[in-house]
Amino acid sequence: MINNSMTSDVKSVLTNLQELNDTTTVSIKVPSTGKNVLFKLASVSQQKELLRSAFDGVDGVIKRANILNKIITDNSTSDTDFLIIDKNVILIELRKASVGSNITIKDVKYDLNDLQTFKKSDIQLKGTVIDDGITVKLKVPNLILDTEINTKLGTELAKVTNQEEKIKQSIDIVVSYETSKYIDSIKVGDTAIVFDQISSYERREIVNNLPLKLSNKILDYIGEVKEVTDLSITFNDEVIVEIDASFLSAD
Repeated sequence: MINNSMTSDVKSVLTNLQELNDTTTVSIKVPSTGKNVLFKLASVSQQKELLRSAFDGVDGVIKRANILNKIITDNSTSDTDFLIIDKNVILIELRKASVGSNITIKDVKYDLNDLQTFKKSDIQLKGTVIDDGITVKLKVPNLILDTEINTKLGTELAKVTNQEEKIKQSIDIVVSYETSKYIDSIKVGDTAIVFDQISSYERREIVNNLPLKLSNKILDYIGEVKEVTDLSITFNDEVIVEIDASFLSAD
């Protein structure tokens, strides 16, 4: 950030650096749209923010998910409504352009260019599950909703101060909130509810009270989506790239 106490030379250098950051871009094909979008490269400040999340335990995992979402939206030069299925692909391409394609996993060197791929047609962006007269319409969530629910999840877990207890509770809470992300609407009898029109807490309560059989059908849909999108972070030998706190650090 430039301030008045800086010398003119420092201000000039910072201005030039900012212009360079704003104009150096990489073109990335977004899976959900099939279109290419220009992204600014990752910055040192974004790398540091990601690294800091490693020291926050369970809270850091949730915080990191939102940091990564923000990197995508902040660095995009378009107003594309990115979906969850776009996240890994965009982050891998940003890492390649900003840091390099070489990465070491468990002492073995890999090239990110060798990761598997998937097509939009491989994923069912919308679905419907029905059981016991209850109809649930499903959809792949966008990053806006993902961030909103992650934030609510983080607030819930922040109330638990004991780390061991937090880990135990997080399993139940995470599953409920994660499931709610993929529900577009639910109809029980003559009453239909659109999830975008109710609070995160209300979504979670509905999810927690679903019949187990119906809940499992929803989880099957989520599992199918994640199975396909995980291809973008999986090598042919089934080794997976962890998009963790050190993801934007040099190999």
